[in-house]
Amino acid sequence: MSGHGEATIVAREKMIVCGTSLIPIIASEFGATSVRVCKEKEDGQELEPGDCVAILEGLQAEILMVERTVLNFMQRLSGVATCAHRFKRTLEPHGVGLLDTRKTTPGMRMLEKYASACGGSYNHRMGLYDRILIKDNHLAASSVDSPSKLERFVKDIRRNQPQVLLQVEVDEVDQIRPTLEGGADAILLDNFSPEAIVTATEINLNQAVLEASGGINEQNVSLYAQAKPHFVSSGAPVHASRWLDLGLDWR
Repeated sequence: MSGHGEATIVAREKMIVCGTSLIPIIASEFGATSVRVCKEKEDGQELEPGDCVAILEGLQAEILMVERTVLNFMQRLSGVATCAHRFKRTLEPHGVGLLDTRKTTPGMRMLEKYASACGGSYNHRMGLYDRILIKDNHLAASSVDSPSKLERFVKDIRRNQPQVLLQVEVDEVDQIRPTLEGGADAILLDNFSPEAIVTATEINLNQAVLEASGGINEQNVSLYAQAKPHFVSSGAPVHASRWLDLGLDWR
């Protein structure tokens, strides 16, 4: 296998493709300097079975050397993008956006969030460091166990960090008013039922951005869409998606 050759990466099933931009990076990391990549499709495009994604030209041995790693990344990321796209299609008619989460594979956060975005989700936070998120464990650790304490706690943080977006996680409807009074920009409705989300929207009156999260999957996302929070966040596109079928064919 010392000669030159040409191969195509082909979709075997319908998908939102993701990972095409990684092909030359992987080739470079493997030292496959002869491999040239001609992309036929861009990340985020919808593919049908048989569609050509990219053409690889170079030494046969080097193409074969990078084949499996290229396909592994693309199959994984295309699965995430395709699952996110299905969520988006369900939410969009109701005017509800999809947010990704921090529940990502260790070492893969940037790529999985990129894949989610290719499928139509909004990239939320990369970590707790890029905005203020007060979670239930933060409240418990600070002995915030009443509505009045919650309001004071949120107000203190708002006063100390007036320019940073502030989101508070709540798990009960009666926490919403003190959170609003404290000056929160966004409220995370943790494990709220669709019915409770409707109540939350009536209390909120668009004062803060409402994000529904917790236990939302492809089977129940339509119920949450009908409750009409501003956003739904779900880790399912990452942890519940499957690898999709892409293959490399010699020309």
